[in-house]
Amino acid sequence: MQGTLSDIQQAIAKTNSLRDPYIDHDFRNDLLAALWEHRTMEHPVVTEMQKPAKNIELMHLAALQGYQLTKNFARYVGGLYNNCEIGYYRKRLAVNLYEEETGKLSKTANHEVLMQRFIRALGISDAERDAAVALPSTKELIDYRWNLVRNPETFHMGAAAIMIASEGQNLEEKAGQARDNLLPQTYGLTPADLAFFSVHKQEDIFHVREGLDLVAELCKTPRMKQEALEAVHETCKRFWWFYDGIQAAYDAGRSH
Repeated sequence: MQGTLSDIQQAIAKTNSLRDPYIDHDFRNDLLAALWEHRTMEHPVVTEMQKPAKNIELMHLAALQGYQLTKNFARYVGGLYNNCEIGYYRKRLAVNLYEEETGKLSKTANHEVLMQRFIRALGISDAERDAAVALPSTKELIDYRWNLVRNPETFHMGAAAIMIASEGQNLEEKAGQARDNLLPQTYGLTPADLAFFSVHKQEDIFHVREGLDLVAELCKTPRMKQEALEAVHETCKRFWWFYDGIQAAYDAGRSH
């Protein structure tokens, strides 16, 4: 989906009318506001990668760390599917998981495979990709979400962390352009190389909408609502720290 941030906000603001009677719309708006509060597209690492001059070292580091996140994502969705007790959303999670694992709905490929293609297009070998390990800040983001997803008692927080905060990261735009529009200008990447990003730019609008609806329907008490909002904020903060870790590793490498 092309468009400005305003277009995306309007698309996400729409709810499924079949679920409207069950959804706390004021709380849903609070969840959406919490997501938009955090703008990782403004992080210096992201800004640097979008400059006209190539920084292939930084791009390689960011891609390999991003791959650590991608490897876990389908399993996060599977964990939510396993713990979801509302049939309507469980079916939506099943569709999401099917697309993550097969790419058949978008007529592409398994989403981890799409990320692998992007990494190869940057000139990174499969051996280097597979030898890469998560930086501490990357592992913190991975583990924080796993701890919420695995525990049925924190399902509402896990759903907020994955379906709102995480799925919402790929919807960010800067100067009217999304990530897949900015990268080719500097790195000469083709649309096929960037399919991971273009697919998510379209799909994640619907995933975030479903996440907002699910969490707004599920959270019935002030405590649950506060915990879900906290999960959105904390996940988004960890995405920022994820880029902080990349910056620190990059700076350390240049100092030697």
